[in-house]
Amino acid sequence: MNAQDEKQLWARWKEQGDNAAREELIVRYMRVVKYVAGRMAIHVPQSVEMDDLVGWGVLGLLDAVEKFDYQQDIKFSTYASIRVRGAILDQIRALDWAPRSLRAMARKVGAAREKLRHQKGGEPSSEDIADELGTTAEQVEDTMAQLQTAQVLALDSYLPSEESEDARRLDVTSDAAARTPEQEALEREKQEKLVEAILRLPEQQQKVLNLYYYEELTLKEIGAVLEVSESRVCQVHSAAMKALRKAVQGGA
Repeated sequence: MNAQDEKQLWARWKEQGDNAAREELIVRYMRVVKYVAGRMAIHVPQSVEMDDLVGWGVLGLLDAVEKFDYQQDIKFSTYASIRVRGAILDQIRALDWAPRSLRAMARKVGAAREKLRHQKGGEPSSEDIADELGTTAEQVEDTMAQLQTAQVLALDSYLPSEESEDARRLDVTSDAAARTPEQEALEREKQEKLVEAILRLPEQQQKVLNLYYYEELTLKEIGAVLEVSESRVCQVHSAAMKALRKAVQGGA
């Protein structure tokens, strides 16, 4: 199917309410669900099966098909991958499978790693992270081995907020099921802003975020892919995160 044929499908679904076109789009983009689920499968508890991930991902795909604006110059596969990943992460968090203390430590490790990446312009060692946190390299490695934090936490976990550290820690360690409807609505609104902000970023910034957070490449590897220097990748990443932080905090 070429781009024109697909655009016609979107027009039939969005403008005419043609459910046959909707179903064809869903079938066509099931590959996105399977791809994202496959990437995440090795980073979840053994009790979570691939079928579970795919099922949760389908919910994200359905949501994406409902909300996508086909008239914008945005690839649906990019939009859908964000929705699919978000839906899967929501369900994983709802399982509350990790001990609270472990998840709190994982958040600290992730924040320290991100800080050191910016300072050093490269991937920090376990010893570097341990020094930053005042702990041992063994504890850092154990935490990363158990949770694979960078892959399980959503991108918004890396966006600093104006809340106090205690409030942020409470957000990480609290049971998601205990949140009030107001908190759920605010969190959903934040996710909506994040998705929209990502899709508004320049193409190069979108590529860097995708390769870094979803393809799990290092800054050096991303530089090789995009044929730019590692320092340039770091600059692009910083600019993207600044724009997303501003959007999520209501400055955009």
